[in-house]
Amino acid sequence: MHKFIIAVLAFIIIFPVNAYTVYKKINENGKIEYSDKPFPGALAATLPPVNSQDAPPLLPTIASYTTTEPVPITPTISIVSPSNGDSVRSNPGEFTIMVQKEVPDDNSYLTQVLINNQPYLEPFEGTVLQVKNMDRGIIKIKVQLQSSLGNVLATSKEIIVYMHKATINRAN
Repeated sequence: MHKFIIAVLAFIIIFPVNAYTVYKKINENGKIEYSDKPFPGALAATLPPVNSQDAPPLLPTIASYTTTEPVPITPTISIVSPSNGDSVRSNPGEFTIMVQKEVPDDNSYLTQVLINNQPYLEPFEGTVLQVKNMDRGIIKIKVQLQSSLGNVLATSKEIIVYMHKATINRAN
């Protein structure tokens, strides 16, 4: 224990906290020189405290926002993939649509995909749909979040995908 106390005292003596003197001198070229040791022509400089900025105001704690009422969650739906402006290269005209749903509870919500403002297949419960046999050109995609009764609860932003095919299937 004595060794510990001696070590702490030695540390305090060897490394004093905020007890440094800074010396300042303007040299013959007009530049300012600073040092922690006195040198010819230097004077002790007065420096502001190390932490001279005021602390920012404290934000209210989470407890001050606590309420006994549940916060209602507004259902939302968005298209995760493909991204707006993507080019899809697929001779069979296939690509995958992935959506993200944010819903208030675990009830079953349906996803309805709209391609060029027309329903594509039937509404389904999942978040991934494989689109098949699309013609080349501009494809406008939106998705809707529907209740189990078919009521539209939310609609995503419309995205545009460009379908490219290397070959065109033509009737003989």
